[in-house]
Amino acid sequence: LRSPLRPVQRTMFCKQFISAVLGAACVAEAWGFAPTVGMPAGKTLALRQSGLSTTRPAVTGMQMATKEEVLAPLFEANKKWIAKKKSEDPKFFDRLGSVHKPEVFWIGCADSRVAANEIIGAEPGEVFVHRNIANVVMKNDVNLLSGLQYAVDVLEVEHIIVCGHYNCGGIAASLTPANFAAPLENWVSHIRNVYRIHADELDPIKDQDEKLKKLVQFNVKEQCLNVYELAIVQARLKDSSSSQPFATPRIHAAVYDVGTGKLEKIDWFPKDAEDTYDMKLA
Repeated sequence: LRSPLRPVQRTMFCKQFISAVLGAACVAEAWGFAPTVGMPAGKTLALRQSGLSTTRPAVTGMQMATKEEVLAPLFEANKKWIAKKKSEDPKFFDRLGSVHKPEVFWIGCADSRVAANEIIGAEPGEVFVHRNIANVVMKNDVNLLSGLQYAVDVLEVEHIIVCGHYNCGGIAASLTPANFAAPLENWVSHIRNVYRIHADELDPIKDQDEKLKKLVQFNVKEQCLNVYELAIVQARLKDSSSSQPFATPRIHAAVYDVGTGKLEKIDWFPKDAEDTYDMKLA
């Protein structure tokens, strides 16, 4: 069959297709989801140079090979979870199905080790969650902004928590000189901007682990500022300030240590800024 594309169009399509395949392979390999064998020189991204492993650790509980093996344990675990919840509280699912009134909107990292509900001991229904790589708050991120608007205007959450974590792959990626394939590079660039803002404090740190930890903290602070500056949040703060002791939502910065399980509170509001809504007391 004759291709409907003209020769020039076919050439452009092939180039775009090859570029997309290589880009996807590079991103997958960098994050540990693809082998490096056969990867062209220069295409193996530099996460391993940052000290991160590009190979996944052995999985002990969910090593699966077939579709049946993938699904069966998950559904079986769900049945056991339902039975456990009902044995502890027969009315648990009745309440969960009828009311959705969380007090917290959580902006966290997509890392599988940082499960918002579990690390703060919250039950389903108590935390409204948005997660992405390195808990970044971009003012043009429609996904995050839609969730935040719903949380603030409809659910009327009283607290917004931005939570980062140590040993964060997104933070580590931002410290490498590699130019990652889009869209990952677009995302990592926002973390690199955080570094540029705080370069005077970060550059003198020689120990790489300490530098990463400090950047995690700075990143959380900057993302809290981004939340605070959003028109959605400012409008709610202004409206609520006249009718209650503290304006809401309260904005909190936290960092989770995946090695110890400890959640650490971070002071994020600038010391020299006018604190109209007493965020330093949050």
